[in-house]
Amino acid sequence: MTFDSNIILACWLGRFDYFDAMNLQNLLHSNILNHKSNHTILFLEHNEVLTFGSTERISPNIFKDLKEIYRKKGYMVAKSSRGGQITLHNPGQLVCYPIINIKKYFSGIIEYVNFLEEIIIKTLNVYGVDGHRVSKRRGIWVDGLENEKFNVNNNPSGAKIGAIGLKIVRNVSMHGFSLNVNNDLEMYNSFTPCGMENLNVTSLGEKTQIKYDLYKVSKEIVKNMEIELNSKINFIPKSKLI
Repeated sequence: MTFDSNIILACWLGRFDYFDAMNLQNLLHSNILNHKSNHTILFLEHNEVLTFGSTERISPNIFKDLKEIYRKKGYMVAKSSRGGQITLHNPGQLVCYPIINIKKYFSGIIEYVNFLEEIIIKTLNVYGVDGHRVSKRRGIWVDGLENEKFNVNNNPSGAKIGAIGLKIVRNVSMHGFSLNVNNDLEMYNSFTPCGMENLNVTSLGEKTQIKYDLYKVSKEIVKNMEIELNSKINFIPKSKLI
């Protein structure tokens, strides 16, 4: 594929293994740094997996025990290179991994994270759901109070619907955000999501009582990204990704 720094590609991968997705991100990251691939935004859903971000400190023995506990429940457990703590991926959750040079579009990491949050908010608005930020916590909530001040002793009054976790090396991003759409939320009761005890979570489907096509939701995300970035984003099939 011919490299063009002005082109952004998007690809719907469907159900995709977590470790395979990490390998694909690493490959695209390397190719972008070496001008062999264009900026690429991956959309997918994962099988059940709990991922531990780089800020989640855990001993090897405890991690081994957790892997066995969750394996019996049908979940994989994986260490992730992204920032953040523990998060959940499962079928029906839409995951977005932008592999882009953020310096081309943003002044820095904070502006990039704000962009991702704004994309989630605008996408929720398409479906009649109001999302908002919580002060000093990353991600998007619904219900509750907009820009509510976070207190370590009390969770925000709303429910979290979108999570963000990133890794940026030499200005090229990996990982991204997840948006709860149709996924089973029961699993959130068995761990501490994002390091927040008893955190309320919800999904787009739970809020509207509608089941959504994840590919169609990803198309809405891309429309909002095109507006915010003032750039055209072209969807390509998996067969043309690499």
